[in-house]
Amino acid sequence: MRQPKVSEYRCGLIVALAALSLYSYHVRELLAALALFSVVFFAASLVLLGVFLTWCASEQVAIWIRPASNNMVAFSRRLMLAYAKH
Repeated sequence: MRQPKVSEYRCGLIVALAALSLYSYHVRELLAALALFSVVFFAASLVLLGVFLTWCASEQVAIWIRPASNNMVAFSRRLMLAYAKH
């Protein structure tokens, strides 16, 4: 006959304690607060990740278009000088 492992007893004990604790009002309140906090924290982390990725992408775009932007600045200066002479 096979002897159950300690981890099987531990898992059963944890499940039994969780099931019994759900009858407690305080435990249910703590679980609800944990769920709400987890959802808010996850949403905030997604927003921060989006801001960080947008910032990194904007830096790359600025690096890629730097020569083109220098040409555009020079062109606009020539255009303003030509317009100012008239």
